[in-house]
Amino acid sequence: MQIYNKLLEEYGPQGWWPVYSLRNTLGRDDRGYFVSGVFIETNYRASLRKSTILEIAVGAILTQNTSWINVEKAIDNLVKDNLMDPNIILKIPQDELANAIRPSGYYNQKAKKLKILTRYLLDGNFYEDGNIPNRENLLELWGIGEETADSILLYAYGVPLFVIDEYTRRIFGRLGILESTQSYKEIAEVLNRELEKDFIVYQEYHALIVKHAKEHCRTKPDCLKCVLREECSFFQNVQVYTY
Repeated sequence: MQIYNKLLEEYGPQGWWPVYSLRNTLGRDDRGYFVSGVFIETNYRASLRKSTILEIAVGAILTQNTSWINVEKAIDNLVKDNLMDPNIILKIPQDELANAIRPSGYYNQKAKKLKILTRYLLDGNFYEDGNIPNRENLLELWGIGEETADSILLYAYGVPLFVIDEYTRRIFGRLGILESTQSYKEIAEVLNRELEKDFIVYQEYHALIVKHAKEHCRTKPDCLKCVLREECSFFQNVQVYTY
C-alpha cells in the first residue's frame, strides 16, 4: 500500500476502465474515463449496464498483444457501426466482425474469441445484476487467459482480483518484492494476500502500474526521476539508466 499511495500521489487517479460508449456521461470525460475523484463517489456497481459490461469484456480481448491506442480505434469502429451489442456480435458474420476490429491486430482470432465470450456471457445471464462469471469457467473458453479473465472480473464485475501483466512483473521484480519469473498464480496470491480486498484499489493500482511503467519504469528505466527509487533494489544495485 505504501507503493500504491506513492504512485497515486504522483499520478493521481487514472479512472480505468475507459468505456467509450459512455463518453461525456455523468462521471466520465470525453474519452470514457472516470473523471478524477468522481468514480470514488459514484455507485460504480449500480452504474454498470449491459453495454458497459460488454465493452469492458470486448476491450479485454482486443488489448491482447496490442496497444490501447489500437483498441480505441477498434472499439470506435464497433460503436460507430452499431455492433456493440451481444446479439449483433453473435449474428453478424465473423469476417465482418473481424474487419471492424482490424486496428487491434490478430483480428480473425479476436473475432472468434469475441463470439465465444459473448455467447458465454449471454447464455449465463451475466449481463444481469448480481450475476458474476466463474473465473474457472472463463478460463475454459478458447482464447481467454488469466490476465484477460481477471481484467473482465475486476473491471466489469468489481471482483477484487489483481491483474498481473508484464508491467506488474517488471515493476515488482525491480523493486525486489517479487521474482519476475514467478507464475501468474504465485504473483497474484502475494498481491491478493497483502492488499485490502477493495476492487477500486485493485483497479487503480493496476492502472497506476501501467502509467508508471510507461513514464519511468520502461525497458530501459528513467530511475533518477522515479518516485519509487528509494524502495527499488534495481536502483540501488544496478547501473542507473537516464533518458
